[in-house]
Amino acid sequence: MICEILSVGTELLLGDIINTDAAFIAKRLSELGITSYRQSVVGDNAERLRETIGEAFSRSDLVILTGGLGPTLDDITKKITAEYFGVPLLMDESVREDLLRFFDKTGRPMTENNLLQALIPEGAEVFFNKWGTAPGIALSKEINGTLKTAVLLPGPPSECEPMFRECVTPYLKKLTNQTSYSLNLHLYGIGESRAEAILHDMMEQSTNPTVAPYACEHEVRIRITAFGKTEDECRKLCREKAKEISKTEAGKYIYTETNDPWEAKNSVVLALIAALRSRGMTFGTAESCTAGMISSAVGDIPGASDVLLGGIVSYANEVKEKVLGVPRVVLDDFGAVSEECAAAMAKGAKKALGCDIAVSVTGVAGPGGGSEEKPVGTVCFGLAFGDEVITEKVMFNRKSDRMRIRRLTTAHAMMMVIKKLKG
Repeated sequence: MICEILSVGTELLLGDIINTDAAFIAKRLSELGITSYRQSVVGDNAERLRETIGEAFSRSDLVILTGGLGPTLDDITKKITAEYFGVPLLMDESVREDLLRFFDKTGRPMTENNLLQALIPEGAEVFFNKWGTAPGIALSKEINGTLKTAVLLPGPPSECEPMFRECVTPYLKKLTNQTSYSLNLHLYGIGESRAEAILHDMMEQSTNPTVAPYACEHEVRIRITAFGKTEDECRKLCREKAKEISKTEAGKYIYTETNDPWEAKNSVVLALIAALRSRGMTFGTAESCTAGMISSAVGDIPGASDVLLGGIVSYANEVKEKVLGVPRVVLDDFGAVSEECAAAMAKGAKKALGCDIAVSVTGVAGPGGGSEEKPVGTVCFGLAFGDEVITEKVMFNRKSDRMRIRRLTTAHAMMMVIKKLKG
């Protein structure tokens, strides 16, 4: 089944509101095994909306529309969609009663125009809105010998997202009788072009599951997506393909797997915490150019207190010397941005915090402060583990902005620990 997402609202065209609905729905459609090739945005104009709906249905069997279901004059989505299907809008008493209960419960007066939200296209299925007032609607009809389906959802994400999860997902599962499952392989230390070169033949030959690499800021992600009648069937297909990929040259760069958007977004820090927990170890940081970003990233994860003991922000040389015990001779002879300083910082953090493993970073994040010897993007890392101290110097792209260099530094520091713990 091919689906098109159509977002309605002049505020979206003007950039006053970011269209998060479309991204959310696209992700859910992928999970359901529904193909989506196009997304469109149209303003609150009847003629243009009528034209856009017609174009969408000329390409797709299913069109999901968001926005324009409210009680005001510019809320025209329902009316124009009903016109396309050739059905009238009728007062739905159950929706009317639901609206009355909502306003009575909230203690707000209900103006007469709110009842416009109870007008439903004849023959449509209603998704009652537990999060607001405008109900969602699903309408199917054979047009020119082909079954066409429209799903209408309220625009506010606080209503659109839960309604899609609770109401639309079961509806679409019945409609398609198919599901899908995706598995992400996270790779560090390899570029997208190299990963694609390694997996090129597999990507071309594999249709179910599909294999596709994506470049993220600090890593490459290989997304494996399988389609089938059950999730277990899809999971099995993904696992088999992941095993096949792990045996290629790309396999040595895989550091973790995820199948959840939140986990994918936080893959590095979750892998770090998991590696520490599995070994019953504690962790600490000494940060200069990142100013606490590493410890903050770990602390953002619920329950991380069992592995994170603390972090020391040593921006000034005085703090490096007095709190972390970096010898003055190191600062004088090698400078704050040096592997020698990073080593002393890591040792000092491990001692001061009493943790099992400590990582340190010191560098030039820019935009100023660089030199010919140490240009912007130069970062030195230290890792203290037992009696061992490891250092590394990395040259991040000097054209990157300050925040990007700091984010890349944060990820690389955590990956140093992960690699050390995994051997």
